[in-house]
Amino acid sequence: MNGSAPAKDRAFSALAYVMPLASVLQAGSYFLPFLRQQAPPIYALLQLILLPISPLLAIENSILGLGVFILLFAFVVRNPEISRFIRFNVLQAIMVSFVISILVFCISTLGISGLFIGETLLNVLFLGGFAIVVYSVAQSVLGQYAEIPTISEAINMQLP
Repeated sequence: MNGSAPAKDRAFSALAYVMPLASVLQAGSYFLPFLRQQAPPIYALLQLILLPISPLLAIENSILGLGVFILLFAFVVRNPEISRFIRFNVLQAIMVSFVISILVFCISTLGISGLFIGETLLNVLFLGGFAIVVYSVAQSVLGQYAEIPTISEAINMQLP
């Protein structure tokens, strides 16, 4: 799709990526303080960008996030009356958020989050996840499908 999605579809598709962004910010527990100390202007810019969506991030990081997940899956992803573009991006955002959350959980459960290897894994997860979110939002705004290897293929198999 080359930018042919309507503007409202683009906006709703981009908004769906708040879920993985909330998960990515959990993985940034070591990188964000480092960024605040080493590059204050970049950290301030990031805070400025995240300020408008901070209420959504707060909802996503609470128990209400589970409710949002269930509602989006039941009433958006499984609703054939909603455009495929929105359903694709919502399901992809759910999958990316799920993968990041599971990896953060595994790292913390293994008890290595305070060790050098754990910090390194969380930093890689944060940077990679943040790049995926930025790429996906940009593609959604442009009206194009964000192609993330393996995840997008699984999404395409699930959606008619």
